[in-house]
Amino acid sequence: MKRFLLFFISLFLLSHQASAEVSFITVSDESSYNEVEDFSNTYEINFNRHGEKNINKCQAVRLDEYWFLTAAHCVENACRDNCSFQARLIVGPNYEADMTVTHTPQSPKIFKHEKAKLDKRSSSYDLALLYFKPSETKVVYKDMSIRRALTEEQFLQRIPNESLYYKAVKGTNIPNLLIVNEKEGKELNRSISAISIWDGKREVLDAKDPLVYSPQQKLFFTKNFGIIKGISGSGVMTNTGELVAIVSAIGSVGIYNKKTKKYDPLSIVYLSAFDQEVVDFIHEHVGSFGYIEATPEYWGNLNAKQKELLNLLDTVNLGKK
Repeated sequence: MKRFLLFFISLFLLSHQASAEVSFITVSDESSYNEVEDFSNTYEINFNRHGEKNINKCQAVRLDEYWFLTAAHCVENACRDNCSFQARLIVGPNYEADMTVTHTPQSPKIFKHEKAKLDKRSSSYDLALLYFKPSETKVVYKDMSIRRALTEEQFLQRIPNESLYYKAVKGTNIPNLLIVNEKEGKELNRSISAISIWDGKREVLDAKDPLVYSPQQKLFFTKNFGIIKGISGSGVMTNTGELVAIVSAIGSVGIYNKKTKKYDPLSIVYLSAFDQEVVDFIHEHVGSFGYIEATPEYWGNLNAKQKELLNLLDTVNLGKK
């Protein structure tokens, strides 16, 4: 009997539904991206289809002052036609600043990768770009304690440091994408982390297990490290400062336990990786952004268990029997 058995075939896409030239900063400190402040490039994004009350909650990573990268499935339902999307720039105990843009087919602000597969059997190329054009961006200030609008002057009086707001508007700590063009399964030789944002509250999630790369699917897999529904689009960062993937989905497999003779469920997170096609896609729209190719020192070989698990995940998500 095979050691692994499919536990849930379907993936759970992690969006949540509720009623120019840039100076790039590459982090080299081995302890980087383990503090909330390190993720100043990641924002909470809400998508609202016009005429509907439902809101899709996701996250997005900033690639430059005007462009954000998120998961394509976040916009699939909410933004098929007219919609608005809002980036929460800065949130405090009694203040909030939101940047809102309207997307229409005639004036598009959302651009999905043409290979985005949204059939719930693969997360390959689950990527989309969001454009916040300054002249078409509306910034709203709120008093969070009483849910009342603020003027910009009132907002600036409430925040502890005006520079925090202006950095949020312009973007800081813009990451380089790590481009992967491996031909066989590999283990990424880096520690990784992501951030979970809920109503402005930020929590860093550190992976305890390595990322395993599937060249067939252009995806990274790893044991779930706290990823939950609602934080699709969050950027997965290495400890050396590269943006290595975008959070896409979660699924489960069963691992046979010889002692109990049962299958123990293992939650797996699916992360959309970047290859040359992704670089070309972003270049079509953004023009200038930072990226580097993953050289041999980024990689380690898979052990037998990792190979077996990767083979199962590839088989399931490629639709094979």
